[in-house]
Amino acid sequence: MANCPLYRHLKPGGYIEQVEQGVVPKSDDGSTDGTIFEKWGQISVEAGEAFGKTLLIGDLARTKMIEAGFVDVVEERFKCPIGAWPKDPHLKELGRYNYLQWEEGIEGWTMMLLTKILGWQRIEVEVYLAQMRQGLRNRNIHAYQEITIVYGRKPLPGEP
Repeated sequence: MANCPLYRHLKPGGYIEQVEQGVVPKSDDGSTDGTIFEKWGQISVEAGEAFGKTLLIGDLARTKMIEAGFVDVVEERFKCPIGAWPKDPHLKELGRYNYLQWEEGIEGWTMMLLTKILGWQRIEVEVYLAQMRQGLRNRNIHAYQEITIVYGRKPLPGEP
């Protein structure tokens, strides 16, 4: 929220909402530990930092919104499964859609950062992506990404 133009252009009393998808896959049962998902998280964060942009925006959004001057700031976090591993039918369906997003999106999310920023060869990235896709298909890995929603209000004149 550098220089927060949203704050300047929002009317007093108006709300802003920011939604961020976590780039570091997690699991509650430890099934992502030591897997390609753990490596993916580490490399993605490293590449973002090397590019000069953090990919951990969800962890910073609330603080940045408060620093920008918003009030009544609320943060909510949700788990969005990656794959159809959940038993709950709703989460299973959500996981199927999210799996498709990952399956189709990882090359676009990855190729430029790893080749141009971290100096990988294209073939190295393709092998890495194949490993990631294999991990995505492994139903024994109960990965999810954290969805962070942060919203706040621009104060009215005279409010602290």
